[in-house]
Amino acid sequence: MIYEPNAPVIVGAGVAQQRFDDPSHALEASLLMRAALENAADDAGTRALLDAADTLLIPQGTWPYRNPGEIAAPWNPALRTIVAAIGVLQQTLLGRACAMVADSSADIVLVCGGETKFRALRSLITGIAVVDTATAGVPDERLEPAHEILTAEEIARGLQVPARQYAMIDTALRHAQGLTAEQHVELLADLWLGFSRVAAANPDAWTRNVVDHDTLINAPASNPMIAWPYTKLHCSQWNVDQAAGLIICSASTAERFGIARDRWVFAHAGVESNLMVPFTRRADLHRSPAVAVVGDAVRDHCGVAAADFEHLDIYSCFPAAVRVQMAELALGADRQLTVTGGMTFGGGPLNNYTLQAVAAMTRALRADPTSRGLVTNVSGMLTKFGASAWSCTPPTRPFAALDVSSDAAKATPVTTVDPDYAGTAATVTYTVACDKGTPVQGIVIGTSPDGRRCLASTTDLRLMNDMLTNDWCDRTVNVDGSSLRA
Repeated sequence: MIYEPNAPVIVGAGVAQQRFDDPSHALEASLLMRAALENAADDAGTRALLDAADTLLIPQGTWPYRNPGEIAAPWNPALRTIVAAIGVLQQTLLGRACAMVADSSADIVLVCGGETKFRALRSLITGIAVVDTATAGVPDERLEPAHEILTAEEIARGLQVPARQYAMIDTALRHAQGLTAEQHVELLADLWLGFSRVAAANPDAWTRNVVDHDTLINAPASNPMIAWPYTKLHCSQWNVDQAAGLIICSASTAERFGIARDRWVFAHAGVESNLMVPFTRRADLHRSPAVAVVGDAVRDHCGVAAADFEHLDIYSCFPAAVRVQMAELALGADRQLTVTGGMTFGGGPLNNYTLQAVAAMTRALRADPTSRGLVTNVSGMLTKFGASAWSCTPPTRPFAALDVSSDAAKATPVTTVDPDYAGTAATVTYTVACDKGTPVQGIVIGTSPDGRRCLASTTDLRLMNDMLTNDWCDRTVNVDGSSLRA
């Protein structure tokens, strides 16, 4: 095995999970993250790595800590802590960790994240109070997204809920693919059934029961419609108590600590697009050209197209995220697209799932040491996109952290939204938002005869029921500003 001394490698990958009906028995999020890091060190074969680590990177969660590293990683008081706000790609943390190791600005880097929303939910249900430990300091650095993900019109007109935007992306893609609504529902059920089967075989998955195919199609009371065609089981499950921790160092450091070679997983490339175009301003609502741009950059650097990686974990907050990536990366429908079971079944801790996926990918690659793995991630409403390439085999080219935002901008046509448009419009995509299965808002994105984009909604039950029953793509509708009329 020939490798560069400064080649970044994952030497330890750990996860931690708990599920207590009595929330007083559950660890708070920072302690669950600590447990994941300790498991990662045990996975590497020595906890000396934790004492020697000099940098910690954590994606922001729903937890209240000002400086979570004080509790999650207490071993080294001089530890430099970097926290990434929600809206920063998880790939940014992975790419930065590997780049710091590669350029010797850090020796041993810890990356961890976690959530205890199930603990919080059980506290709300049972009335048993739980307390999170206060932290005194602040991170050494905080990463913030450059722009807002949502526009004022999207927020005001019902698209502030991710399930609704992703459902509309999926319907636009369905129409572009020439599928009927019935074929689309069947396709979504088949796709998510495959994810649930992977989760059933994953001991770290949050839900390990194979979902019933008819339940996904027929939306019974146990699986209510959320935003047509998405039911509850099509949505990411974030009420989980899960954490993941990674230990990344150089190959020479791994040798110095005596880490067994069969523990090493080399980072080949980290690629990200931080282009932020709001959903309604994308000219092609069924596409994400940034995905293809990132895939091209991975291929160009690693010499491997996305479709040729033996192991994949395709970010799966909603089926649209998977389906758009499949189209942009030329992934066949016969591929296994996840090593965890995805964010509905494997579990989707907010802003942290990618670390769960990399931990699972680490195990998959160690079990298949000549193979290659690709892990993708998304931020926002299919807004930003990232991917990382890994293998137990050393890379033929040095690791690179690449930002392809400018190339993504060139590849992404945009349009403007006229918030005051009044007149007829052709429906480009639509959804019906539901509360416990009851329709509450029909939302349409349309194009005027002169090419203007509009966004309108209705609470008219007759119209909403028609949208649930019939295909509204290409239907001519009447719009008056924010109001949709028959």
